[in-house]
Amino acid sequence: MSVGVEFYGGNQPFQSLEKLEFMGMSEWEEWLPSPGGGESPDFPRLKELNINRCPKLRGNLLTHLPSLKKLSVSYCGVLHENRASNTLNTKTLPRSLEEVTIYECPGLSWLLESTEMLPSLQMLSVNFFGGTERLPQMVHNSNRLQRLTLSYCSSLLSLPRNSLPTTLTSLEIVECRKLEFLSRDMMANLTSLQTLYLSESCESLRVFPLGIFPKLSSLSFIGCQNLELLSVERADENLSHLNNIYIHCCPNLVSFRDGGLPTPNLTSFRVSGCENLELLPDRMHTLTALRTLEIEDVPNLVSFAQGGLPPNLQSFWIINCERLRPSVEWRLQRLASLHRFWIGSNQDLLETLLEEQLLPTTLHTLEISQLSNLKSLDGKALEHLTSLKELQIGSCESLEFLPKEGFPASLSYLSIRDCPSLKKRYRTRREKIGET
Repeated sequence: MSVGVEFYGGNQPFQSLEKLEFMGMSEWEEWLPSPGGGESPDFPRLKELNINRCPKLRGNLLTHLPSLKKLSVSYCGVLHENRASNTLNTKTLPRSLEEVTIYECPGLSWLLESTEMLPSLQMLSVNFFGGTERLPQMVHNSNRLQRLTLSYCSSLLSLPRNSLPTTLTSLEIVECRKLEFLSRDMMANLTSLQTLYLSESCESLRVFPLGIFPKLSSLSFIGCQNLELLSVERADENLSHLNNIYIHCCPNLVSFRDGGLPTPNLTSFRVSGCENLELLPDRMHTLTALRTLEIEDVPNLVSFAQGGLPPNLQSFWIINCERLRPSVEWRLQRLASLHRFWIGSNQDLLETLLEEQLLPTTLHTLEISQLSNLKSLDGKALEHLTSLKELQIGSCESLEFLPKEGFPASLSYLSIRDCPSLKKRYRTRREKIGET
């Protein structure tokens, strides 16, 4: 099947069209220009072209698109497999292009080989890029490139020899396990980098120097199997731009540097799935800008927050940290800004916090989940939470009894889900317990 005369319906029919999408055309094989031909473009104002899931499409794409700014081609597995037979080459690609996404189109990988192809390029996302071990030099020479995403590039071993462009503000690398991470000199050149996201990639990376990117604001490590340490090389280093750290499933991460994190503007710190992590950063109480603290699936964590929790914390999660025990050193009662607390898979921790009334009276939302041995809630232990408005209880298989004393008078929302023992006991009174 081809797109041709019947699509155009006449000479130059799309003079005002700005966005064009082809999706799920499973039998489409060829795209022909309008029968009028000539030097006038068929789509003079087209700014965005998306071609998705056209598995048989091969040969030529229209190339005379003078206004094109966004090009996205995905799941077109045979498109331009034979480079010699197509007319989409580096001389005819629109030089106006600012954003390019290539997803699972191995025949288009050659597009990145030219060093002068796209002078206006600002965003490049390449997925399932095969057949090469080094990212083409074009990426280095794109002096306006700001966002670069590399995903599922199994054969990719290295980045361009001359580093990445200094204009880069966002770098995302996903499922590129063999890829060598940036050398120290290459990292030092990325003075504009604000976002770094590594997922299941760069297995050789063991130590990451936090202070190497002066403007870094968001840092994520997901499934980095050999990451051991986030280092700070100078005692006076001040990472004032960093406001988000997320670490997930990094099994070799055991602890953080001594002396705490020099991140005065950090607002979110999340750690999950790090099975061997024993200690969080020292001096958590110095992180006065921190608003969100999430600790999940860290079974060997035994202690943290000596000296107190961050004083302006608003949201605090502790889930599946079975060795963690509460301490008066956390100074939870002083956290006047703490509005949401979520605890899961640690019944001893919950009971201690409630019985010793360690939670702040200003708490707005309390979530309890995955406490398989919890049989009842103590109403007296909840009485001091005079500002509590929301209570959510989930996946507590043995829970049978709600507080005889009732809940705090301030409570306006109660959610109970996946608590089969409680459901059986209160089957005839569901409307009174607000089950959802």
